[in-house]
Amino acid sequence: MSAVEILRTERDGARRLGTREDQVVLVCIGACLVAILIASVLLAERPPGVAVVSIEFDDTLADQLSARSILAEHRMHATFFVNSGRLDRPGYLTVAELRALASDGHEIGGHTVDHVRLPGLPAGEQRRQICDDRRALLALGFAVSDFAYPWGAHDSVSAELVRSCGYDSARGSGGPGLHACTFCARAESIPPHDPAATRTPGSIRRSDRLPRIQALVRRAQQDAGWMQLTFHNICDACGKYSISREDFSTLLDWLAEERDAGRVVVLTVRQVIRGARPPPRRLGVD
Repeated sequence: MSAVEILRTERDGARRLGTREDQVVLVCIGACLVAILIASVLLAERPPGVAVVSIEFDDTLADQLSARSILAEHRMHATFFVNSGRLDRPGYLTVAELRALASDGHEIGGHTVDHVRLPGLPAGEQRRQICDDRRALLALGFAVSDFAYPWGAHDSVSAELVRSCGYDSARGSGGPGLHACTFCARAESIPPHDPAATRTPGSIRRSDRLPRIQALVRRAQQDAGWMQLTFHNICDACGKYSISREDFSTLLDWLAEERDAGRVVVLTVRQVIRGARPPPRRLGVD
């Protein structure tokens, strides 16, 4: 065989090899696309499960006391994340009011002494804000086991201090309920993926109407997961993160309907973290 024939044979073999490799790649891509399509159909058609919902209040704001009667009317308990340095100051809850909430069965959690953004602070100051807040609330007689980072902001130092100061969990921000893609998390898992940074869709804003909040819960139902609904002011259009008494009551009306239908369980953060689980879904409930 001449040199020219040898080169031609090698070139033809390489061409055939390249063709086979291309075919393999195309087959793999096709298989992946089929798998994604099947998964999308299965997830879209999966019947909703039971969502765990936690109603939470941040920042120790005085107008949150107006939620007390609405929660009692709907037989629901909430978690109030408190800044101990704000208690008894104008515009904030008093110790007596906080004790009244606790006596109703609501959970009291920590939220730093002074409501500061933790990342970037020296470790000693982070420790004071996180640990001293819990000590102060414990000294007032509250059972404090869960924490919420102000603005959801935290770093590795904050997370480690939460653990070492005796908290069972800490609420971060971002994640569930914000994404519509097939494989994005719709809700936090139970137990949480990371108890020191539980995932939420962020605080409820004045612009968030009932359909959007309902959509967050519906997404949690799809994953049979945990949705934390975080509120601040309870008042009529008094701030960016406010909800009116009427809208809050309407939301709880709907949550009560979902609860009675077996599609939602309302639990405090402590109940979720310490293992309280929703009852099995009843047969015959749509």
